[in-house]
Amino acid sequence: MKETNESAFLPGIFDLIPAPVFALDKKGCFVLSNRAFGEMVAKPAAELAGLSIDSFFPPEISRVFKAKPGVADNSEIMITSSEGISSPYLVSAAGAKVENHSVTVYTLKDISGHKQAEESMRESEALYSTLVNQLPNPILIHISGKVVFANDLILGITGFTKDGIIGKNISELLTDPADARNNDISRNLSGESFVEEEEFEIRTANRKVVIKNFLLRNSRIKYMGQDAVLTILVDITERKHFEKYVLSRVMETGEKDRKRFAADLHDDLGPILSSIKLHLGLLEHAKTPEKSAEMLGICNLLLAETIAKMRIIANNLMPRLLENFGLEAALNSFINTMQHEGVFTISMESNLQNRRFHKQTELHFYRICCELINNTVKHAGASAASLNLSYKKGLLTITYSDNGKGYDVSGASIKPGGLGLGNIIQRANLIDAKIQFSRRKGKTEVRITKEI
Repeated sequence: MKETNESAFLPGIFDLIPAPVFALDKKGCFVLSNRAFGEMVAKPAAELAGLSIDSFFPPEISRVFKAKPGVADNSEIMITSSEGISSPYLVSAAGAKVENHSVTVYTLKDISGHKQAEESMRESEALYSTLVNQLPNPILIHISGKVVFANDLILGITGFTKDGIIGKNISELLTDPADARNNDISRNLSGESFVEEEEFEIRTANRKVVIKNFLLRNSRIKYMGQDAVLTILVDITERKHFEKYVLSRVMETGEKDRKRFAADLHDDLGPILSSIKLHLGLLEHAKTPEKSAEMLGICNLLLAETIAKMRIIANNLMPRLLENFGLEAALNSFINTMQHEGVFTISMESNLQNRRFHKQTELHFYRICCELINNTVKHAGASAASLNLSYKKGLLTITYSDNGKGYDVSGASIKPGGLGLGNIIQRANLIDAKIQFSRRKGKTEVRITKEI
């Protein structure tokens, strides 16, 4: 290592400073400069003494250094190097004495990396803002219950402007003062009693009608270095309506089944039991053994018919064949009771080979097929129908059609007391099955597919 004498020590350190440093006298001429500055202007630092700064920088730059003392400090300038590369620099200025002469020492700090980071940050913020505003969900960020960020979608819900919403208390935006749960929701939103999900309603002024239903999803995050809560609003209005629709249809179907059960008891079993009672009364007054035997024979026949009817009714409520032997066997039995030779026939093809499926899947597919066959008998004016059961590559498929007049699915599915297509669609939805209606030559084909 080379030894440096004392007189060269300070200049040596001065030259080792990586940032360009130079000193100007009152006339704007160089008094001293370091190696980094010489490299910037492509001239040895020793040759710069006495030269004017105007010789190396354009007027708009040299003017900064020749201004009143202190003006240049903390200024940002663009300097083009000898290689023709323009870079931003931050100027630091300080007064000093050199050989009893007052000078101003300037240090230039290359801030191109900082500027690039700022630009990248601005681009990231712009991208983030664009992405957040493109999301389909209203979003809020709040700290200690005060809103610090809101995307555009929240404005349409709350009615506030972008500036008006910042700083608002979260409870003023997303809670209803007339709602008894208001205090709980407010605490949950502010993070005092953190809840990850919460349902919230927006009602009309008189509170009689729910306009919107939202699911509030809350997450703890860091925002601007502080603990914050991110609240995302998920619109569940349609889901709520669908849930109500499904519930109403389930109740309607249950009521329909109860009415049919009552009708079966009244119309089928009622008259037979009344007839048995009548014949038992006649048996009391029979005057001969032959007459008694005749009355008992009639009662036995009527009791046998009652038992058969009762089995049919019980089978309609919960088919024992379905429970014990599966979908294929239960549908075969039902078809045998529905078709009448020469009047109405049903052909069934199946590759299930008595394969069993989930209990709910079998039940809903069975009910759907029964409903389709009943529709054909009651409404289609058909003489024949076909039912195909297929299981292949994890898909259970039922295809049904008849030679009747067909029907308009869009109108029939919502008509009260009509074809019962609403029940069929509802049952398919309950087991996540896909249902398709297609019209071919005036006839309607129904295809239902379920992934197993």
